[in-house]
Formats: sequence, C-alpha cells, structure tokens
Amino acid sequence: MRQKLWAGENELLMELRAIPGLSGKEDSTRQCLKNFLTANTSFEIFNTEQGLFAVYNEGAAETICLRADLDAILNSQGVPYHGCGHDGHSASLAGAAARLDQRARNGEWPGVNVVFLWQPAEENGKGALQALPALKRWNFKAVYGCHNIPGYPLGTVLLRKGVFAIASSGVTITLEGRQSHAAYPEDGINPGYLIGNILEALSALSSSEAFSGRVLVSVVEIRAGSHNFGISAGDGRLSLTFRAEQYEDLKRFRKILEDFVLKNAKSRGVKARFAYTDEFPDTASDPVVLEALRETLRKASIPCMELKEAMRWSEDFGWYMKEWPGAYFGIGSGERTPGLHTDDYAYPEELLIAQTRVWETVIYG
Repeated sequence: MRQKLWAGENELLMELRAIPGLSGKEDSTRQCLKNFLTANTSFEIFNTEQGLFAVYNEGAAETICLRADLDAILNSQGVPYHGCGHDGHSASLAGAAARLDQRARNGEWPGVNVVFLWQPAEENGKGALQALPALKRWNFKAVYGCHNIPGYPLGTVLLRKGVFAIASSGVTITLEGRQSHAAYPEDGINPGYLIGNILEALSALSSSEAFSGRVLVSVVEIRAGSHNFGISAGDGRLSLTFRAEQYEDLKRFRKILEDFVLKNAKSRGVKARFAYTDEFPDTASDPVVLEALRETLRKASIPCMELKEAMRWSEDFGWYMKEWPGAYFGIGSGERTPGLHTDDYAYPEELLIAQTRVWETVIYG
C-alpha cells in the first residue's frame, strides 16, 4: 500500500504539472486533487472557489490546519507553468492526507482533527483572504504552511524565529498634467519632472527613522507621454514594489510616499492617483508553535537549518497567522536547483517523498 501511494503521488504531481492554472483559474487543479482525495481518503471534501478543503475529524478536542497553494505563474514566453513549485506543494499535502487516512484506519490516530487546505491565488496575494471566511468555522490550535526553496539541501527544513517572509505591496501612481506642443512646454504641465522628483526621493523616503527595520523599494515601470517628439507629455505613470519586514512599516511607507507625492504634485499642478495591488502581510511564526515544530522534527530525525535572514519574497499565509498561532517553514529543493520563477525551475520529483514525510510528521507530532 505504501509503494502504491508513493507512485500515486508522483503521478498526481505530473498531472498537476500538465494543467497549470493561474491565480483564480485553478478549477482543473482543484478537480484533479479532489479526484485523488476521493480515491485515497474517506475525508469530507469541499471543492469551492475559496479553496479545496478536506476534513479529517476524529472528534478530538483540538484542530490544526495544513495549507498548500494551487496557482501557477507565467514563464518568459507568457505560458502558464508551475515555476514556483505549487504543484509539488499540492501533491505532497495530498499524499499526507492519504497517509493519515491509511494510518487512522489501522488505529494510529494523531489525536487532533486536521483541515487540509489547497488555497487559490497565492501569487497575487488574494487567496488567503478569499479562503479565510471559510476557515473561521474552526478554532485552530495551529496553522502550518511551507514552501520549497532552491539553494538549500534537498529535504532540509528551513526554520526562522519571527518573520520568515517579509511584507510587500505594489503601487501604481497615475499622474495627470496637461499636454502641450513640444515647442511650447511652458504651456503644459509635464508630469515627467514629478516622476524624477519621486525617483530621486525614494532612497530618503524609505530610510525614515519611523521604520523598525529596512524598507526596500523597486521601480517596476516608468512612463510619461508617448513616443512623439512633437508633444510634451501630459500624463505619466510610475509603478513601484515596496517591501518591509513588518507589515506596519509597509503601511507607514505608503503614507509617507503618498504625502510626498501629493505635496509635490499640488505644487506642480499635477493630479495624482494611487492604485495598490499584490499586497502581502509579513509571515511570522508563533514562537511556541515554532519551537514545538522544531522539537517534533528533531525527534523524527528530519534535518533542519536556521535561517539568519527573512526571505525577501512574500507569502499571503501571514493573514492566517493574524487569526491563529502557526508556523511557516521552508524545505530545501536542492543546492543546484534553478531559482523560483525562472523558466528552468520545476519542483524536484525526489523532494515529494521528503515533503510528504514532513507533513505527516507535523500531523502526528
């Protein structure tokens, strides 16, 4: 039975890899996982747009939640693919569900109820908030999330006290001035100069003493006017991504940036609008849950490594940990593996066994 389940999980991984669904378009992925769970467990299953839920209920006093993400991304050619390894996240969690069912049938009960969640739309930061209302029917003892991470030994669990993945947000600043003939720029209001002011000020704005830690800002798009040498630009757009270890610092930077832009826009006669997207909280583990997880993994002889710095990428799992205590951890996908979100990345098949075992260990403590 154990070998059959391993083979089934590898087959599931390949099936998921063949049907990548972008954020909000994971219907086929959810159905594929539901089919596997129906065939390999007796759990209650809910397949909804809020996520795929499988519930193991042994009538225990406490309930935990294990979460995997479903969505794919686009490669450099604009084709959907699982360049972040969410196919492996989903397959390994499904494998852990199958093992729990098998062990419980043999009288090995974990002593907790388990809610398995396959969450949509992690990549754009919307999925956790989408799934959260459905999860609130349970009062979880703890919630757990995990991500495969290249550059670290295969199967090694990566732990960090406090923040594991930092908060981030994208903003697009739309600027409206007044177009004029390029020969008479004084007759118009060109927002390009305001964009220059903003760019020049970003370093100082992001190093304010108001922040508890480092704030990082990246310019992702700059545009003013059009490619017409007879026109002085009358509109412009600047898009930024900003990151902070603490979510509160993210909100402080937003306010500082808006105040600066609005003040300078007013002095130049430019109208400014702000549109925020892809907002993620900081993802920080509860110290008690993290320490218990560390001890559980040690007893199971699963190799662990302590991270010195938080990951600069973001995870919407942090929204769950603002509701319940929990732990977020990484698992190494190989020291020579290509980076996440690169065209060459694929979740290593050999990691599937290790990650499934980690989930099984979390369940059984």
